[in-house]
Amino acid sequence: MALTNKSRTAIYTALSDIIEEEALEEMLTNFPAREIDEPVTRDFLAAQMSDLRGEMTQMESRLQDRLATQTRWMVAMIVAAPTVTVALQAYFT
Repeated sequence: MALTNKSRTAIYTALSDIIEEEALEEMLTNFPAREIDEPVTRDFLAAQMSDLRGEMTQMESRLQDRLATQTRWMVAMIVAAPTVTVALQAYFT
């Protein structure tokens, strides 16, 4: 959770008498000033990675399907090429 400037100042003022300034500043860096600065939790990162893995698995499956389709087309063209060649030669002679 982000700290407002008012809360940050209150904490700094209250603790500055008992904690060294450098240590207090280091401690306050662990509390973001804005929501966007909030550190990522392990759970959040794990969820994002899981989503990414799922999307990558789907993409891999689609790519494999496309590769299989292209391979079938290539095989069909290679198999048909001699027949087409013979037919064209017969047509033009």
